[in-house]
Amino acid sequence: MEDVSHGGSDRIDTLVIGGSAGAFSAACDVLGALPSDFPGAIFLCLHQPSQGGSNSVELLRRRTRLRVRRAEEGMPIEPHTIYVAVPDVHFLIGSDHIHLRRGAHENNFRPAIDPLFRSAAVFRGPRAIGLILSGLMDDGAAGARAIARTGGTILVQNPDDAEFREMPEATLRAEDSARALPVDAIAAELCALMGQACAPLGEVPWDIGLELKITTLEAASMSNEEKLGTLTPFNCPHCNGVLWEIEDGPMTRYRCHTGHAYTATSLSAAQEEALDFGLFNALRASRGRAELIRRIAAKESEPRHRARLEGRALKFEEDAEHLETLIMRRSAVPDTPA
Repeated sequence: MEDVSHGGSDRIDTLVIGGSAGAFSAACDVLGALPSDFPGAIFLCLHQPSQGGSNSVELLRRRTRLRVRRAEEGMPIEPHTIYVAVPDVHFLIGSDHIHLRRGAHENNFRPAIDPLFRSAAVFRGPRAIGLILSGLMDDGAAGARAIARTGGTILVQNPDDAEFREMPEATLRAEDSARALPVDAIAAELCALMGQACAPLGEVPWDIGLELKITTLEAASMSNEEKLGTLTPFNCPHCNGVLWEIEDGPMTRYRCHTGHAYTATSLSAAQEEALDFGLFNALRASRGRAELIRRIAAKESEPRHRARLEGRALKFEEDAEHLETLIMRRSAVPDTPA
């Protein structure tokens, strides 16, 4: 990505929005209430299967008077426009245009909210408003802290008003300056804030800039991860690399040297998924081994060898039964939210 520009309008001109489950409806309500001459550029990143597809873009176009565009690499940033993230690439703001990068997953998502908000922190700082809507878990909380650390404003949907309260609550816990508003009051607040004079963008904290470069595949390395935190005994569930622990205010986060990033909650969810995958793989392998050995035994003419093979097959069948019991026991009490 290009170097950080410390110039700019010195007026609030950028809105980044993140959310997950239940957020699309809230986003439509907020964006539908904005006037056609809303002066800011708006960037929308939601966790949902249709993210960035023509369906979500068309639905937004029916609900808002602003221009709605599907994000493209190098697309210029213009006011009165909503840019919608597209699947499987991180959605980032540059000095005056959009970047799409297929960097490592963050919080088990790509696109993830944290990289978008982090890019707003680096290239907009006080000119940016970050808005977190309804959703599960805590993607966006670290990005909200980055915006606040560079002088930007953080708003969240009131958790009592959200369909799923985890994401707004996580941001409120992570960033003391974040303000919670009911969804029907957010648009009026955005209109009051957008275009206001603000401080110029100052020096961006080195760690925020470094994490943005890691997302864009410009600085992912073991030495850079070591600068951000301390080595842990944990492995990355995505690539099996070692993880570094990062203390980020009240948050504890993790990164591996290939760029995968997690909050403690998203790491727990990824470990749960990896363990589940491993247990079912072991169950399949145990059953397969038992069946193959029994077939070999059935063709064995020497009784002593046949008995030995049948005994081995029985051991694999017993292992499979133990694995089934373990899987059923774990399924009854999940460790992490859905």
